[in-house]
Parts: sequence; structure tokens; C-alpha cells
Amino acid sequence: MQIDLKYGSSYIQLKLDDKNVIGILELSKSTGIPDITKAEIEALIHPIGSKKLSEIAKGKMTACVEVSDYTRGTPYRRSTYNLLLPLLDELHKGGIRDENIVFLIGTGSHRAHTEKENIDNLGEEIVRNYQVISHDCDKNNISLGTLSTGNELLVDKVWIDADVRILTGLINTHYFGGFSGGRKGILPGISGRETIRKNHARILRPEVDIAKTKGNPISDEMDEAARKAGVDFILYVVVNEQKEIVKIVAGDLEKAFEEGRKACLDLYRVSFKEKADVVFACAGGYPKDVSLYQSQKTINNAKLVLKDGGTIVLISECKEGFGSDVFSRWLLEASSIDELLNIDPAKITVGGHTAVGNAKVLKKFDILAISSIQKEELEKRFYKYAEGMEEALEWVKKKHGENFRSYVIPQAGFIYPCQV
Repeated sequence: MQIDLKYGSSYIQLKLDDKNVIGILELSKSTGIPDITKAEIEALIHPIGSKKLSEIAKGKMTACVEVSDYTRGTPYRRSTYNLLLPLLDELHKGGIRDENIVFLIGTGSHRAHTEKENIDNLGEEIVRNYQVISHDCDKNNISLGTLSTGNELLVDKVWIDADVRILTGLINTHYFGGFSGGRKGILPGISGRETIRKNHARILRPEVDIAKTKGNPISDEMDEAARKAGVDFILYVVVNEQKEIVKIVAGDLEKAFEEGRKACLDLYRVSFKEKADVVFACAGGYPKDVSLYQSQKTINNAKLVLKDGGTIVLISECKEGFGSDVFSRWLLEASSIDELLNIDPAKITVGGHTAVGNAKVLKKFDILAISSIQKEELEKRFYKYAEGMEEALEWVKKKHGENFRSYVIPQAGFIYPCQV
């Protein structure tokens, strides 16, 4: 078997003997919506569990549209459409003027966007004609009081000051939030650092899992935070492996999100029968493999198909290195994986939570990374290193033998493997 796997903006080739391949895990073939603008307008005309956005906007002066940061891969615009333009048309119909509309980038605790990243993500028409602001989790946040968990909810003042508040983005599975999208646009999207920290510090709780929302303490708190922050309308999409939009949902925070969540689960669930010794897990190329931090979803999806003691061969360029100084430092300074797993949750910081989540995987599996991060830097952080696919295969054969059994996942950041 021979297959090209995305690596940044290029490819790495994998060649395997048939005896070593159980299968290639990919999404079922699905066709993207042929006319996105038409489909979006239809979704906006007939929102789920909500009035039309134009009706919500009537008599209001200002609007805030939260948009995902570029690493999330939301296809806001392509050559034939821009998802934000029909949304703006609805706000205009409601009487809200351009100068009173702001786009707030839900960066969570991540860095601010550059102008180029904003143009690439949202389109030049948006960036040139509207206010586009990156959320800063350390500044300009307002307390909305305490959640039932005791966590103080700090939310961006830009959001709080708006008369109409809209969340947008992409729904897919998430390794500790259950699913991305919807309520996650508030927490962590536009919340204060301490609010995010306390939420993510629950990552060691046994109820936390991929594709699980209800009963997941991280997801449950996100739900409560979004209700308290006041979301008037949402617009979210589900995409296939080709990043084509296959579903658009618009309307009520909870009802529209639930329909999108079900569509996501139907599309992303991939069945497999037996667990493998090895999984060749490709993050899916840029921007999904921009850093090791962003590759955690790939790692956590890939682990689901492995026997205990198995190996994840991670194909991820990581042009921005580890992607989080805190994540990097926590892995570097830990004396062992067990030290991370036994930490007091009250001491887990933003970024540190990802290191702790990473430790949960590293405790059971080897992660052999093909990336641009230097060998010694990876090995200091409990990873294994391979310069390329040939070296990775040699390492795998030495550990698991010539007859190792494996899966290949070309878009491991997308799929949700389920054993049958």
C-alpha cells in the first residue's frame, strides 16, 4: 500500500506491506453542498428554535459576531461564497449599520491574529470594512458572576456591550470538550484566563471524553457559561474530509447546536473491528498541524484504535513548534509522566491542561513524531522522534516486529473511531 499524507503544505509518502495494514480509516464519502450561499440563506430564513436574525436585530443598535480563530479550519470563505455576508445581510435588514458591527475572534487563550491571518480566515471584504478584534483573555473582560461550579465567568467586554450577540464556526468532535462549536465559542472562546483555567483543569476527571457532552463536567460548564453570557443566535457548519460544507445550522444556541452535533456524529463516526499495534495518524496538513498543541486532537482520536502499549506515528509539521510556551514548559519540567497525572487540579494552568491531557496518552502509548521540531526537544518531553517515514518504520518494526498491524488515518483530526 502507498499513500500520500499531508504535511504542512506538502506531503509525506507512506509505503506499507499489505500484511501490516488492517485498514485506512476515513469518513464515508459525502458531497459538499453545491450552493453554500443559497443553503445558508435558507438556514437563516428558517432558523432552528429561534426567530430570524433580522427580527432579533430590529430596534437594536450594535452587534458582535464571534468567529473562530484560523487554526480551527472553519471554511468562512471560498471563491464562491463567504458565510459572513448573508449573516450581515440579516443584521442590515434588522437596521444595524456596518460601523456598529464588530467581529470578535474567539482565540481563547491563544495569541492574537495577524491581519493576514484575518484576511485568509474571514476574507478581505470583512477585514477592510468592519472592526475585527482578537479576544485577549488577560484584558478587557467583565465578570458575569459565579457559575454553579464556583467558577467566576469572565467574558470579553466587546461581547457584553453588544445588543445582538452571535456565535459562528465549525462543529466537530473534541477530545475533552466532547464537541467543538456552540457553547465553546464563549468558554473558552472569549472568556478570561482564570475562567478557562478552572474549566480545563477538570481534564483528569473520568467523565471527560471525546464526543461526550452531557455528564462531561467541562462541557456542562461550557453550556452554563454560554447561557449566562447571552447568545442570541448561532451559525455553524459541519464539513467533510475535503473541508467542504455538508451541513449548515442556524438559530437557537442549544437546539441548532444539537442538530449540528448529531450531523457531525453521523458523519465523523468511523467503525473498526480490531485494535492495532500502530496507527499512522496524519493531522491533515496546515493549519491543523501548525503546532504540537493543535495536534492534540489528532493524537486523542488516534489512540482510540490502539492496543495498550501501541504506537502513534504522528505526521504533523508543527511549523510553530509546540504552539504554547506553557504546554511546552510543563512537559519539559515534569520529572515523569506520573507527576503530571497526579497533579492537584487546582494547580493546572491554561496550556498546562494540554500537557496533562497529553500525559494521559503518553502513559499508555508511545508517540513517534515526524515533525520539524528538533529531536532533543521532543525527547525531553516524553515523545519519540523520527526524521522521516523510513526511520519511523524502522522504529516501529524494532518495537512491534516485522508483522505489526496498523491503521492509517489520513485526516485523524476529523474522524471519531468507534469499535464494533
